[in-house]
Amino acid sequence: MELAHKIWAHLERENKKQLISSSGSIPGAKMERIRSGQSYLYQKDGMESEVMEIRFRNKVWGSFLNRALCEALKRYPYLNTKLVELDGDFYIVQNNVSLTAKRTQKLSRLGHISCVYHLIDVTYYENAIYISWHHALCDGKGIKPFVETLIYYYCLLRYKSFSSSKGIRLSESYLLPGETLDPSFGTHPYDESKAPVNVCRDGYSLPENIATERGTDFRYELRISAPEFMLMCKACHATPVILVSLLASSGIAGLYPDFDKPIIANVAVDIRKALDAPNTFKNCVRSMPLPFERSFLDISLSEQAQRQRTLLTAQRDWDLCRRLSDAALPMYEKLDSLPDYEAKQQMMDFYNGMLLNTYVISYLGQMTLNENARYIENICFYNSGTIGLGITMLAAGDHFSLNFKQSFKSDKYVKAFCSGLEKMGISYEVSKAIPFTTPRDSIVKKSRLPIIE
Repeated sequence: MELAHKIWAHLERENKKQLISSSGSIPGAKMERIRSGQSYLYQKDGMESEVMEIRFRNKVWGSFLNRALCEALKRYPYLNTKLVELDGDFYIVQNNVSLTAKRTQKLSRLGHISCVYHLIDVTYYENAIYISWHHALCDGKGIKPFVETLIYYYCLLRYKSFSSSKGIRLSESYLLPGETLDPSFGTHPYDESKAPVNVCRDGYSLPENIATERGTDFRYELRISAPEFMLMCKACHATPVILVSLLASSGIAGLYPDFDKPIIANVAVDIRKALDAPNTFKNCVRSMPLPFERSFLDISLSEQAQRQRTLLTAQRDWDLCRRLSDAALPMYEKLDSLPDYEAKQQMMDFYNGMLLNTYVISYLGQMTLNENARYIENICFYNSGTIGLGITMLAAGDHFSLNFKQSFKSDKYVKAFCSGLEKMGISYEVSKAIPFTTPRDSIVKKSRLPIIE
């Protein structure tokens, strides 16, 4: 029995090595190890899916969706992939089974046989399409062009739409330079004489910022009039994400007037350009804090916005972003030196339950929909597993779509935010509490099974 086990393990290992050495994210690629999304692969119980939800005004037709998906994937071969684990490292290889969209209310566990081991999944039900993706594969900026392409082809088939394709990657277009580049390999020269930005990272902790056993999460969908919101941004010289951070932070300050530390909005910032990888689909985001100090209570909204713009611009400095990226290299090198998955997972255990006080904001930017915006009611993205409060936001059509995603049900934070909108005369619609979960992946369990092609 022991000999048979050794033979089986040897054959499985050789099979993995053959797959890794002959396949990658695109035709011709090989030995494509994941690094930029590595931290998401060693979660103790798996990583929750990220989900983008597109709600149409009419019922979704599965036949048209699957034809659109087939057409879109011609442009994004790196999304029709799976992971192979060898000695604790994960490699991207092509998946010989193409993605198909399924009619179901249940989201698949990514990396599981239920979605044929894919790292993204497309499902639909009634008038909604759900695109799930694994953060180890790409971030929101990486999945966004695919979603735009999918919507374009679906509307073309479903509505015989004559919408412009401007800004949308079509199936026959070539990959952009460096689209599959992982900027986390190698160093990035920078001006070492430039001092890091002195910014407070020790934020006020919300009462709900406590790691608990996994349960049902809650989210509130908030739709804000884009023209009205942008007028206010212009009036106070704020960007959309800065105005959202100020509204959220001032709302929290009103709820907790005795806050003894700065209320910090940890903003997820795309640093692709700074790393000479403007087109990469891979993870390229860093968290940058925007502290709301007590002194902000005594200055105007325009002054608040100016302070936050200055601070965020300083943190986004080209050299400092490169310094920040290179600071992670020792961790990657240490991981590379460890012999197996268990050792790497133990080293990365500090990510489990990691918390950024006070809350996190992730802004995906403007969705490119063109005339097809008329067919869509709303687009939003979210994931469960948030400790405390997180805010996701994007712009779609004539509105901004925000999700307050929470580990608790109370609506006090979204109410405080909406109160700020009312004072500014900005129109909005807000949902009731929506209970939800996005499933954790099955990659670790799958990686322990034989891989048969």
